[in-house]
Amino acid sequence: MRSAAPDTLERTAWAQASASTLAHHGACCDHARAWLLGMARSHDFTATDAFTYAAPGWLRHRWSWGPTRWPIAWCEAIRAKSVDCGVFAAFALEIFRAKGVEAYGGQVLRAAAEETITHWRRRWSAVPDAFNWLGGRVIYHEVCVVRVGPTELRIYDPTEGVWLEPELRAGHGAQLAIRAEIPQAMTWGPHVLVSGQWTEIAPDA
Repeated sequence: MRSAAPDTLERTAWAQASASTLAHHGACCDHARAWLLGMARSHDFTATDAFTYAAPGWLRHRWSWGPTRWPIAWCEAIRAKSVDCGVFAAFALEIFRAKGVEAYGGQVLRAAAEETITHWRRRWSAVPDAFNWLGGRVIYHEVCVVRVGPTELRIYDPTEGVWLEPELRAGHGAQLAIRAEIPQAMTWGPHVLVSGQWTEIAPDA
């Protein structure tokens, strides 16, 4: 498996990236945020997530995944038919926090097949203002980091609607590195995460 470090260093934007945030126009964005949180509360009544902190899995059914022009405001994101992982993560983070869950922005680097990246690159080329998240064999992806204990974290991927597992695995979709905007050093499975630092979680090859 290839180390994540080369792709991280090739793209300064990845190394310095923080959690995506949505712009705010005023009352229109207040209404959009209120609508999102209202939808989240209604879905919580029927949530079957066994985890204590029910995740907003409904987001991926309401929006499809696709290129997003940045910056984007709350009112624009809510009206969009498709959004990228940054918008998905911003939505989920807002929902977690509104429920009193301690949650933070995070990013992961993943391995991806070159032919898949080529397909994505063609799709994203139609939106020049989209974030450049594609490397050669590594991609950048945004997630939510949820505190579940004094120093314990879980990682939620709202784009795919799944909790990520910290165990190492190889191949397409494998997590290579993670960065979390957390207030102190905490653990995700066997990995110790330090705020703002990329932590490689896969061996070099």
